[in-house]
Amino acid sequence: MEYHEVVRFLLPWLEVVPIAQAQDAITLTLNGTALLVILLAIGAYWGYQFGFRNLLTVAFWTIAAYIATVQGGNFVVQLINRMWQNGPRLLAIVLGRDTAGADVLEPLITTELQVPLFFRFVAFVALVLLGFFFSKNSSWNGPPNEPLAKPLGLFVGALVVALWSNAMKIFWIDFQNNGGNLGGPVANVLNTLPNIADLTTSLIVIFFIIILGLVFFYFPKVWQAGGRK
Repeated sequence: MEYHEVVRFLLPWLEVVPIAQAQDAITLTLNGTALLVILLAIGAYWGYQFGFRNLLTVAFWTIAAYIATVQGGNFVVQLINRMWQNGPRLLAIVLGRDTAGADVLEPLITTELQVPLFFRFVAFVALVLLGFFFSKNSSWNGPPNEPLAKPLGLFVGALVVALWSNAMKIFWIDFQNNGGNLGGPVANVLNTLPNIADLTTSLIVIFFIIILGLVFFYFPKVWQAGGRK
């Protein structure tokens, strides 16, 4: 093979082709739903590892903190008002009378008291920390050996994180409505998170239904075990 033919054959293989003409920055964009799902997945994993028993105290204190500081007590006030307003009807049912003629009372509580945002935020954090503090010595703590300990722990862990994240979202909305302005990654995360306040009440109700179901199921066994001693 002639020299020029060899060069012509090897020339395409000897060309230096740049691997990248420009360096492109890789950006990761998450919408609110994806970010919330990631947080719930982390909470669910945490609850699955610790089990239902070991998260009960934290869950109780978190729910109390959420109702008292995030909802501003509206949930409790609404519950009391509904029980009061429907009291005559409930009494009619107990007495076996017709509920159609029962009166509907006026709301018992009509206060519009607004607690300052700073104190609500501090109170929420303090109550959650108290939950972790008292959780160490809770009588129901123990290894998650029951069949439903880990699956129920998964739900409770996701519930706790959902309440934490939505509390921060609502505090952030109130902060902005009061003229506050903050930038940076924290603001980006809080702006991205969706507000699931419409779902939190249902999740709390489901949690207490689970608690009542467990008490109803296990209380006879505990009572029988105590009677044998």
